[in-house]
Amino acid sequence: MPLRPIMSGCGRSRPRRKSYCASNSSKEKSKIIMTTNLSPEFLAAQRRYREAPTPGDKLAALKEMLSTIPRHKGTERMRVDLKARLSKLQQQLERQHSKRTVRSSPYEHIERHGAGQFVLVGLPNCGKSRLLASLSAARPEVADYPFSTFTPTVGMMSFEDIQIQLIDLPPLSDFTEGWVYGLIRQADAIALLVDLSASDPEAELLEALALLEGARIHLVDHLPQQPLSGTVKRALLLGSKSDLPGASEHFKALQDSYSDQLPLIAISVEQRSALETLRRALFTRLEIVRVYTRKPGEPLVRERPYTLPRGSTVLQAAKQVHYQLAEKLDYARLWGSAQYDGQRVERDYVVQDGDLLELHG
Repeated sequence: MPLRPIMSGCGRSRPRRKSYCASNSSKEKSKIIMTTNLSPEFLAAQRRYREAPTPGDKLAALKEMLSTIPRHKGTERMRVDLKARLSKLQQQLERQHSKRTVRSSPYEHIERHGAGQFVLVGLPNCGKSRLLASLSAARPEVADYPFSTFTPTVGMMSFEDIQIQLIDLPPLSDFTEGWVYGLIRQADAIALLVDLSASDPEAELLEALALLEGARIHLVDHLPQQPLSGTVKRALLLGSKSDLPGASEHFKALQDSYSDQLPLIAISVEQRSALETLRRALFTRLEIVRVYTRKPGEPLVRERPYTLPRGSTVLQAAKQVHYQLAEKLDYARLWGSAQYDGQRVERDYVVQDGDLLELHG
């Protein structure tokens, strides 16, 4: 049955109002309402919006649509819809931009190798790169000008029958990138170098400590029982270039002020004996022990040690060998820190550096 015309008060039929709106049938199911009095500029911008290949192009078209749409009551809902679309698209573009700008550095993590990981830290020209080259087979760029190190350089230092990983980091400054401090936080211990040939080594030391403190990295001799805020790292203070004029006086001044806070060693890459002393100091600073094992009846040969944190027990050493062996472990025979060779010790016996264990399940 056809709809009847609406009758006016005078009895004449009133024609139905002509629709000025049409639904948008685009693939995006746009809610934008088409009115007959939209300007050609708006319609052109709307067409560009529908065909825009990128979010940036869509954003530009939406802005033009908002600037060219007629402002009257008939377009009120349409303007609200356009503003909502514009806001959503701007947020999307901002998130994409943020992801690009905070792209992770390839140096945010360096896999640990050997018995422990040490980072070499200091101000420009403190001698880190030359020291790494003297202690390992690594060949970092060594130069007399500052900031010659831009990326981390990794080397493996030999100490008796183990290897210790050393990482030469870019120098500390007000412009040090965040990933440098990230690697410092991940390391087992820190070697902080101070140039003893500088005019004021103590001022350089205080500057380096201030930069580390600003990154909430605290250097200590021994890890505190009560946790501190930030990152706490065992550290070793190295006075570099100790063979140069004036270095002895500067080293003594540092000893008087800081030897009760951090272990302090004078080093020179030109003195072999100083480097050998440093190798042992780095090992000691890691606070680890080497433990050797043998099967019953095998020769008492100390080779290929397991490394454990100082204070570890026989049971923890067995877990390093194999978890099933640890589960079945009854006792061990000990050569080294025992009262006599082959002494029987229990699972909770604390092992010492150089101990050789014969594990019995």
